[in-house]
Amino acid sequence: MGNLVAEGSRCHDSSVPSVDRALNLLELLSSTNGGLNLSMISRRLNIPKSSAYYLVTTLAKHNFVRRSPDRRFYLLGTHAPSSAKVSRAESDLKKLCSPYIQSLSKKLVMTAQVGVREGAEARIIDRSELPGLRLDSWVGRHFDLHCTAIGKALISYLPEAEVENLFKTRGLPKHNVHTVCSLEVLRAHLAETRRRGFATDDEEHELGVRCVASPIFNHLSGVVAALCVFSPVTRISCSQMPNVGFEVMKAANEISRSLP
Repeated sequence: MGNLVAEGSRCHDSSVPSVDRALNLLELLSSTNGGLNLSMISRRLNIPKSSAYYLVTTLAKHNFVRRSPDRRFYLLGTHAPSSAKVSRAESDLKKLCSPYIQSLSKKLVMTAQVGVREGAEARIIDRSELPGLRLDSWVGRHFDLHCTAIGKALISYLPEAEVENLFKTRGLPKHNVHTVCSLEVLRAHLAETRRRGFATDDEEHELGVRCVASPIFNHLSGVVAALCVFSPVTRISCSQMPNVGFEVMKAANEISRSLP
């Protein structure tokens, strides 16, 4: 632990951007009916169209991506891992959360989504988005745990040793100047999440975006998912985040009570 804490002030980034992009594209295609064209891929992954072209071309060579019959769109290829096989428990959870995230999205005029922890990342399983609020997220996308509200909510009740173990290999990658890159600071964030019932992300993952999330508990008081809302900073000020947090926490608690 000493080495990890000592290195906490230095941000680690063990990820490979090209691999991240490839995995994000496969997840994106797996959650999209009919495929995507280059412009869509470029926009959704926030990369230049030329980069999108080289990405799909490389994946197509290895049959992870294929062209549609009319050659206008890109689809999952025969070698792509199937992410469509969702467990029954996850399917039931998604069905239960769906009306809550739709209601929360309309009430707060923000994008709402629910995610689960998958190893050292958060994965989105359902979301609701209002017209004109399109942000860089989609069903199936993975997020870091240390710098997102949904990630912090998911790990807020883990034993301290388990939290430490999550970041032993991957560290706490830096996304921008606001990203939490210290395990000590992250612990403080998690303690604050437990105290008030919701986690926040004030431009820590993406500049210009603020998020609020609250954990969803099963009947054994274990965190099984997290409910999250996010919006451009122009739509939610820092002073509004506690009120938003209360609404998110209230909805998350209702979901928790509804879980079998």
